[in-house]
Amino acid sequence: MNKNIMTFDEWAILGKDEGMERGHHNSVEHMFKIIEKKNYKNYSAIDYGCGNGWVVRKFKESSLCKDAHGLDGAQHMIKKAKQKDPKGVYFNDNIENWNPNQKYDIVFSMETLYYFNAPETIINKIFEKVLNDNGTFIMGIDHYAENPDSLNWGTQFNLNITTLSINDWKLLFKNAGFNNIVYKQVEQKDSWNGTLIIHGTK
Repeated sequence: MNKNIMTFDEWAILGKDEGMERGHHNSVEHMFKIIEKKNYKNYSAIDYGCGNGWVVRKFKESSLCKDAHGLDGAQHMIKKAKQKDPKGVYFNDNIENWNPNQKYDIVFSMETLYYFNAPETIINKIFEKVLNDNGTFIMGIDHYAENPDSLNWGTQFNLNITTLSINDWKLLFKNAGFNNIVYKQVEQKDSWNGTLIIHGTK
């Protein structure tokens, strides 16, 4: 088990997942508004780095969503997700190694991809193997080069982190083959430059 998965597993045991849910709630609301404007009907979705499954459950509340699944490497996060949503589909696997047995209309990810050394390999796989044609990948992150208040997190929380700029992330989307790539920063406050949201269409 890698260091990051061990840390998040420990956080789930300590109940820190609920604080993460509260802290990310407003940014996720912005992401859902973007998804709503895309007018998908009867769509399928998967949340990369689903934690305790709260975003998956949010997807399932929508009458437009036929199916929503979750993926996370931390065993205790998935255990919590299944406790809260016994009928839900949650995969406990390392995101880098996981291969889907179906494709999805929406791949969602909040505060996950910068925890990997090579996020481009994950984004490439999402484009090639996980998304349906005309599907959307939407990602939100708080740690990026233009948000200096986040830059010490690796040391502060004992995590391996990849720090990229907004343009770097946009380029990863472009190189993977995504079209209509759009980004915005939301929930800025004082010196906090907010959550970076990027989305693109296959």
